[in-house]
Amino acid sequence: MGLADLYLTRGSMVFGGVEAKPEDSIALIVGIPYDATSSFRPGSRFAPQAIRNAATNIEFYSLRAMIDVDDYRIGDLGDIYLPLNPRDALRRIEDVAYELAEQYSGDKLLVFLGGEHTITIATFGAIKRKYSDTCFLVFDAHFDLRNQYMEDPFSHACVLRRIVEKYGSDKVFVVGVRAFTREEIEYANSAGIRYLTSHSIRLLGLREAIDRIKRWLRTAECSTVYVSIDMDVFDPAYAPGVGNPEPEGLEPWQVFDILFKSIKESNAKIIAADIVEVSPPHDCSGITSILAARTAVELIALHISSKHVGGDKPRRDI
Repeated sequence: MGLADLYLTRGSMVFGGVEAKPEDSIALIVGIPYDATSSFRPGSRFAPQAIRNAATNIEFYSLRAMIDVDDYRIGDLGDIYLPLNPRDALRRIEDVAYELAEQYSGDKLLVFLGGEHTITIATFGAIKRKYSDTCFLVFDAHFDLRNQYMEDPFSHACVLRRIVEKYGSDKVFVVGVRAFTREEIEYANSAGIRYLTSHSIRLLGLREAIDRIKRWLRTAECSTVYVSIDMDVFDPAYAPGVGNPEPEGLEPWQVFDILFKSIKESNAKIIAADIVEVSPPHDCSGITSILAARTAVELIALHISSKHVGGDKPRRDI
């Protein structure tokens, strides 16, 4: 029995509402209901189930990929059962995620549903263990570059700091950032972290933003990419139900266009992703969970369109 068998628990709901065997699936969903370090609006531990529920009530056709994701099998492996202590939780998440990466060997997109952003330290670490050249493309309102927050170095506010310290900054790019301390921006600049603020994206235009990310993907030799989407990258008008909302965010079409065009036009391969910081108790009418479900669908569509161009497609039986 492996760690995934021991610590993954299945609930009554699966993403999209249709069961699929993992070995037959194009993408695998893993819930990580963890929010022990949330500092403002806790509740992201309820997000995996809320996102699954939203996914049963939206359409799966992607206009950008011109693909109906509903034609493909998506496997839902359930949620990782976790201890409260951040170090213990991160250790378990990384071990389970690494086992899944080993078992499914990159031909299926792993989509991790948080949970707070702390989980990314572990999920990205697992993918890095399997694919050492993987780059980290993160969409986030915050830099998360604090050395510690509330005396905890593994807080959600320290995620990127821990990743940069362990893996370096050359393979990191932050999109949509707009909330940080003076110390964080000074650290970002001194460490050479590449980033685009939401303000600069509006001034430069989407095409220039996409081209800058593409240049980074080429320069950093990013053959494989891990995408992390903190839902607070979206403006609170579109995603009010997050742990730490910030004004002047990006609109959904901007995030999806940047994601699609930068990855597709650079021929990079997206192998894993996470969607974090949805807080259902603070989500007006469930619209943040719906947008998170839509985000997962678009990530899967991007994976399908990049992987299966004119080839055999593991479609759902009709």
